[in-house]
Amino acid sequence: MKSHTVRLVAVVAVVALLGWAGFMLWEGANSPKARWFGSLVNHGPRTGDRVALTFDDGPNAGATLPIVETLDARGVKGTFFSVGKAIDRRPDISRAVMDRGHLLANHSYRHDSTSWLDPRYREVARTQRAFKHQLGRCPAFFRPPHGQHTPFMAWVVHRHRMTMVTWDDSAGDWATTDAGLVARRILRRVRPGSIIDLHDGLDGDVTADRSVLVRALPMILDGLEARHLRPVRLDELLGRRGYVPC
Repeated sequence: MKSHTVRLVAVVAVVALLGWAGFMLWEGANSPKARWFGSLVNHGPRTGDRVALTFDDGPNAGATLPIVETLDARGVKGTFFSVGKAIDRRPDISRAVMDRGHLLANHSYRHDSTSWLDPRYREVARTQRAFKHQLGRCPAFFRPPHGQHTPFMAWVVHRHRMTMVTWDDSAGDWATTDAGLVARRILRRVRPGSIIDLHDGLDGDVTADRSVLVRALPMILDGLEARHLRPVRLDELLGRRGYVPC
């Protein structure tokens, strides 16, 4: 009877340990703040008044340039984490964004939900090639789709002399059509040094309706100004170069 109890305790302990290990692995791979799965940056200096507005999943035919026009009208520059397949389809949009002084960054080629599990993670290199071919520049910043990352991905990013960047302020703007809600969520969490995650596209679909962000952006900019926070490009916020040699 005693040996049975010991075995039972041992089994429970092993199951608990495996459960804890599984949770830590999942958290490490999916948290935009977890660094034990590889080097990443999720915010800038907490002193001062600077924040970075970043936009994922574009370029987008209906939203990217209206967003750029809103930023330019306020004297603000943003950072656009662009999807390689969308750049190949509409390089003219990304070229216009870059020519107007905004920063472009790498957000994978396909923006799918499985490539991050491949230890070789070829999405970084494929997107860099798209940038080089279409725009003649290669970004220094990479953001993993959905924030999902692994140590293998971190090594690939490092080998390309790039920095993996996530965020500390997001609004889930892909899942709502309420522009006011998007703005309130961003402004509730923002603080000096924040990297704000917004979406001018959706999974690299250049035709996706992202009008909610076009409507939300002026409210976000008004709120940042009221809080005496100044949006800048990501390279300025982090004090790092925005592009690497191709």
